[in-house]
Amino acid sequence: MNWLDANEILTAFGDWAVVAVAIIIFLETGFILTSFLPGDSLLFLTGLTMSNTHSWLPDWLGFVMVWVAAVAGSQFGYWVGKKIGPPLFSKNRNFILNEKVIEKTHNFFDRYGARAVILARLIPILRAMIPMLAGISKMDYGRFTRLNLAGGTIWVGLLMLPGYWLGTVPFIKENLELTVLVIIVVTSLILPFELLRHRFEKKSKAIGSSTN
Repeated sequence: MNWLDANEILTAFGDWAVVAVAIIIFLETGFILTSFLPGDSLLFLTGLTMSNTHSWLPDWLGFVMVWVAAVAGSQFGYWVGKKIGPPLFSKNRNFILNEKVIEKTHNFFDRYGARAVILARLIPILRAMIPMLAGISKMDYGRFTRLNLAGGTIWVGLLMLPGYWLGTVPFIKENLELTVLVIIVVTSLILPFELLRHRFEKKSKAIGSSTN
């Protein structure tokens, strides 16, 4: 089976598709090595499939299961980062994740903390990397958990709900690949645009204060 094809995954697991999706979403958000899995397209097509099929699993429970998996995956990534970070630095100072990188990560979270954790959900690989970096840089656990809950809710809501609501629209069903591509592109642009907006806003304030 092609694990990069969300539609093939859903077809292969049949009535157990939502359970399989929950496991895949956990793996995609919890481990960098499995961050290649199709999280965005899988969420959208899962919502669409749920609206068009009758399963033993109630739709509301399907949404909850996937949401829990998305949040739990990032929490696990944070825990892994917090546990493996110190041993890595103590054993090898020249490791790619060295103290200089951690300092830059600290600065990044200081500047974009909430945005980074929440909006990184919308970009593949960053979904798994940001929680781990948050753990390595020792971001406050309570703060990370709150941001993770918000990010997981936004991510699942932005992709599963449109799929569920649009699942009965003939045009969407006939142009699945195009629809999924458009949604992935649009959602992936949110984080870069938000960071650029934040930077321009900061520069404007700096210019304004220097002229006063």
